[in-house]
Amino acid sequence: MGIHGCHRSHRRGVHTGLVYYFIYGNGMEQLDRFLGDRRNAKLRARGEASFRGAPLRAIRDPADAAGVLMLLVALARGTPTPEQEAAIEAEMRKVTAPDDDYATRMAYIRHAAAQASDANTAVDHLAPLLREKLDPSERDDRERMLEAVAVIHGGPIDAQEKFIARTVRVLAEQH
Repeated sequence: MGIHGCHRSHRRGVHTGLVYYFIYGNGMEQLDRFLGDRRNAKLRARGEASFRGAPLRAIRDPADAAGVLMLLVALARGTPTPEQEAAIEAEMRKVTAPDDDYATRMAYIRHAAAQASDANTAVDHLAPLLREKLDPSERDDRERMLEAVAVIHGGPIDAQEKFIARTVRVLAEQH
């Protein structure tokens, strides 16, 4: 028997061993468990993404949506600074009632922004609300609000500019 014949009989032995393992061993159970774990992991990931997106989907006030977007602009630079937080609150005061509870509103905005899987997903969740509730002039005002946060600490960085440009583009789309 040459080298090829030995190789073939070895492969045949491996195949036979695998067949016996699946039929008489617990190969099918392990395969079922593996496939089930994969399905469960995918379902769990979908569920977690849906859960994390819930605070964004729950927003009904365009001012809160703008607050989340402004906070995401600040987050694009890193941890928001007190100056950025103050700018966000100042911009929020321009679009909300004077007697508004800003501490509660800002806590909700921080929570919603923190739950966003990423900034682009947040824009996608919030854009329909902003397109529905705001006229073109008010949507332009949201761009100005985002830029007011981005200019703090030496002007916008590339990530902030890209986020603002994408937000403006998505808000301008007609659906």
